[in-house]
Amino acid sequence: MKKSKRPKPLRAYFISLAILAVWIWGLNLLFSHFTSTDYFAWYLKNGSFISLGTAFFALVWKKLEDYKGLLAWHPAEFMGSCMVLAGVFFSAIATNLGGPLDGVKKRKYDAVTVIEVLWDGFMAIFMGLLMALAVLGWVIFVAPLYYVLTLITGATARREMRGTGRRLLVRKDGAKTVIEEQPATQPVPEGAVDVSFGTSPFALTNALNAAVLLVIKLLV
Repeated sequence: MKKSKRPKPLRAYFISLAILAVWIWGLNLLFSHFTSTDYFAWYLKNGSFISLGTAFFALVWKKLEDYKGLLAWHPAEFMGSCMVLAGVFFSAIATNLGGPLDGVKKRKYDAVTVIEVLWDGFMAIFMGLLMALAVLGWVIFVAPLYYVLTLITGATARREMRGTGRRLLVRKDGAKTVIEEQPATQPVPEGAVDVSFGTSPFALTNALNAAVLLVIKLLV
């Protein structure tokens, strides 16, 4: 009788953790060889800017909040989410550039309109290339230490994503501001705003990342 094969979650965890450790070691070796600093010093120096930029990116692309794997505790889930996100972003760029140069809306053309269309076409290619390089750079150079950092700063967001059973609401009652809790299973009343940490976990974590890195930088 053959034994059924079962997944080995602990083995997968340690394998993915080892891959991440080798990744960080390789980046540190690369930075030490080609620059005057190491990878950790570079990240600490630019980490606040990186985290704030990532948080801003999350606010612009609101659906980024759906990629909860970027805050995952499991390294394999985190790395998989990074690859998926990069693939989706590259596909979005390709879709944008794949349409007709002059668009699908019919309009009258004159010399100014033609220049506008050509300008936007070339600039769209240029900006698409910049965005693609930025995302690729984030995945290669930022993601490894981002995972390490969010192991700490992402704890609050991960608790919210697992569900706390409660939500915090703020509403106006005349001149008064009322703050109250309610079970998460109940709908948000009309006129109330859900201000629980779980509403924007990715943006929250990146703001915490920036604050923590700034404090470390000041202390070091």
